Amino acid sequence: MTVNERGARPARSAPAARGGQGAGDGRAKGSGVTSRFIGTTLAGVLATIVLLWFVVSAGGSWHFYYNPEGLVIVLGGVVCVALLAFRGDEIRAALGALVGIVRDRDSIRADVAELMEVARPLYEKRIQAADERAQRVSHPFLRLGLQMVVDGQPLEDLLQVMNWRIQKQMELEAGQSRFFRTLATFSPAFGLLGTLAGMVGMLKHLGEGDIGLIGASMAVAMLATLYGLILANLVFKPIAIKLEQRTGRRVALMNVLLEGVVLTHLGRSPTLIQDSLDHYLRDAREEDWGGA
Repeated sequence: MTVNERGARPARSAPAARGGQGAGDGRAKGSGVTSRFIGTTLAGVLATIVLLWFVVSAGGSWHFYYNPEGLVIVLGGVVCVALLAFRGDEIRAALGALVGIVRDRDSIRADVAELMEVARPLYEKRIQAADERAQRVSHPFLRLGLQMVVDGQPLEDLLQVMNWRIQKQMELEAGQSRFFRTLATFSPAFGLLGTLAGMVGMLKHLGEGDIGLIGASMAVAMLATLYGLILANLVFKPIAIKLEQRTGRRVALMNVLLEGVVLTHLGRSPTLIQDSLDHYLRDAREEDWGGA
């Protein structure tokens, strides 16, 4: 959702009691979204384990699928690509984002409550009380917007700064998902490198007639490809997709907060702001989960 320079999009008014009911529904949906997101992640991990167990069982024993040479080639190649293609701070940020996949805060109800605690004194022209409360807002994005409102900054400047912050957040998190997509792209390539190395070793030992050495070289050739495919399609790509989904949700919620800041700047009543944000949050949840 976007806000133009002429103000926020029209809010749908409703009685205060209806706004309270919307807040309760939003909290329930927020927790439901989070639990479903974590649930699908855990279900995907379990399904991956079952799939790999089935593959290993079909081949006989897990010992047949363990090859240190192939692992070193594929994992070593992935590490080399990461070090060559990304800076140290980018690597740390991408690895740190893994925790956010299952622990990301998916509800902004607490932020909306803080926004309302600033909007009420502003609506009542108690500027000093609003300023003191705005300085204690926990969310940096929301705190910046509310402080600009309290300071009386023009709406055009407010929108420019806040939209710039949203854009920078998108660029930061896009770099994190790009890190894992890059690793997913190169993992099969290093699996192929292991295959070529194994084939060279096999051809070298053909003249010697040593079946054991030929089999070991063939194992490197086959398993390196398997390792590359598993890393690319069952590890790195799913992580990148999860991070992209998290970015989409964060940007949508930041836009909801921006709507509230703009309504506060326009001097709308706290009841109208609360009800409008409840509707925006409900619409966002329905878009994300198909009306669930």
